[in-house]
Amino acid sequence: MKGLVVGGGIGGLCAAIRLSRTGHHVTVAERRPRFEGVGAGIVLAPNAVRALDALGVDLSDHVLPLPAMEMRRKRGGVLRRFSATALSTAYGPSWAVTRPALHGALLKALPSTVEIITGVHIQAMQETAAGVEVSLGRSRHFDFVVGADGLYSTVREVLAQGQIRYSGTTCWRGLTQNPGFEYGIELWGGKVRLGAIPLRGGELYYYLVKTARKRDPPLMWPSEFRSVFGRLGTAFEMLASTIQAAPPLHHDLEELTTPTWGSGHILLLGDAAHAMTPNLGQGAAMAIEDAFALSDALADGIKGALVRYRSLRERRVRKVLLDSRRLGAIAHWENPVACFVRDTAIRLVPTFIANAQYRSLIVPGIELVEKGSHNNK
Repeated sequence: MKGLVVGGGIGGLCAAIRLSRTGHHVTVAERRPRFEGVGAGIVLAPNAVRALDALGVDLSDHVLPLPAMEMRRKRGGVLRRFSATALSTAYGPSWAVTRPALHGALLKALPSTVEIITGVHIQAMQETAAGVEVSLGRSRHFDFVVGADGLYSTVREVLAQGQIRYSGTTCWRGLTQNPGFEYGIELWGGKVRLGAIPLRGGELYYYLVKTARKRDPPLMWPSEFRSVFGRLGTAFEMLASTIQAAPPLHHDLEELTTPTWGSGHILLLGDAAHAMTPNLGQGAAMAIEDAFALSDALADGIKGALVRYRSLRERRVRKVLLDSRRLGAIAHWENPVACFVRDTAIRLVPTFIANAQYRSLIVPGIELVEKGSHNNK
């Protein structure tokens, strides 16, 4: 079948690779004038790592295996330490990588048969009994369309589906030289959070999150950042020592209230279908998993594909979306008594329960990838 993937981000390129390798004739339409990696860094959990490997995406020259991740209280007290090295024995590694490097590796893995169109906007889209008529400067017919064009999806807007929700937090992200962080950390300080993830080559991916009203003006560097995030102590001082200007990326954290999957011959994927807050680090992983589920759903043709696709993804994605939303809310609690109860509970959770929670997050994705890869051999 002939398919159009709208959007050339992580999810869109994964879908194009998977669909092409399972026999479809794929076109990728990207609104930007050229393909380029956008963003700072990303942590790829084992479910994402396994899926990218199955897609033939080679990141060996770009990733840093993440040895551990610590959740800390304000000024550094450890709430929980997750040893990625220990967990990798059972589930595989977690990798830290820059988003531009990941995007470049996806482009290299894209089969030569995939048609790429850049600098185009979807001007019109009309579903018919035989497929979808799409205006990309000129009218073209496709058997199906995949909307992988992000939170503000044009494809989803055409379908009049989905409602965007503001999380109540805003986030700054960037890359800098690593001043000495040996493993990943996230500090919780009431209205603020700080994350620091070591990368290959002595780089560091960092993020700063603040409770804020929607569209609040950005903070001024360095005085207002120091006033707001300085309460996080040594970790912020280490980070600030390497930054010469305000972080380059600033976004209010928004999500879809609930997943939505498309209509008929038009299917949604990644943020277009289920944009979520980044609190569990699974947004990109869910999009990568979508590529396998979408391919499986289309294996028996377009008829009924949407129902099959939704049945493969709805329950899992909804749970991850809601769990990420809850974690973000809990992380920004300010009441001292509530924070004490939260912190105590996190510290006292037995290791076997924490490992079981981790398993429930990543193993369904690993199983989806392995099943899909086996079915298409």
